[in-house]
Amino acid sequence: MKRFSTHLREMADVNIANLDVNFLNRAQRVTSFNLKSSDFESLRYKAEIQHLFQRHFFPNFNLNKTLKGQPSVTKLNSLINELKKQSFINYNRLHFYNLKGVGPAEATLFFLLDDAHLGGGGSAGVDLVCAGQKYEIKASLLSRDGTLSGFKLGGTAPVGDLVSELVRYKKELNLKTTGKGENEVNGTQMAAIQKAYPKEYAILEQKYARIAGRYFGNIPVIFVNNNSSDKVDPEDSAEKTRQLSSKAGNVIAIKKITAKDIKMQVATQGTLKPKIKI
Repeated sequence: MKRFSTHLREMADVNIANLDVNFLNRAQRVTSFNLKSSDFESLRYKAEIQHLFQRHFFPNFNLNKTLKGQPSVTKLNSLINELKKQSFINYNRLHFYNLKGVGPAEATLFFLLDDAHLGGGGSAGVDLVCAGQKYEIKASLLSRDGTLSGFKLGGTAPVGDLVSELVRYKKELNLKTTGKGENEVNGTQMAAIQKAYPKEYAILEQKYARIAGRYFGNIPVIFVNNNSSDKVDPEDSAEKTRQLSSKAGNVIAIKKITAKDIKMQVATQGTLKPKIKI
């Protein structure tokens, strides 16, 4: 019996030695957890969620470095750069963490800010609450001229009439957009309308700025660089998770937005996207 037990152990050792270690490492790598959006809408599971992300995404990150109180651009970016340095691909997963109703960067801010929780679907215009202060989060495309774009206002901003006006000018200029884009106005077309109808365009933009300014109200906005590359996560190709460009993922600004900061970018899906000058 002893000889048989020894033989079994030796066979097990041989079998393990023959296993493909690279495959096992990939198969056992954790890329997501069984979490719900509601888990992020209070501080109840804050420590547990921070522990999960730290253990499986950033095992060398010291959780004592997470921030208490209100966020600052400098302090957040210092920690974000550290996470990106440890594992850019895991930072990308955190940035785009897949939760219903949760946008890019929101899970990151939850992870890094000890006193913050997400606003949830019932909190219109409030994406984050940190130590009693409400914030909106806008994952934005940062242009070379320093303007931010690539996001929408909420559904409470009444801009349908302005979109209709722009589409009318587009048709008067015989500017064509095929397919579903018939009632949309792209960047090139916006520039053409501005050139052909400068006074009318300026009036529309002023109206839009006032509407958008009221939408943003008195709530500070956390703008996060959401510039993406053409690649997707190689280990998550089924979900087609985008990858940030190498310099993206950081906080660009935390500030209140007023009408003077706002221009029109494009008309799409029945709404007008803004262009913000920081």
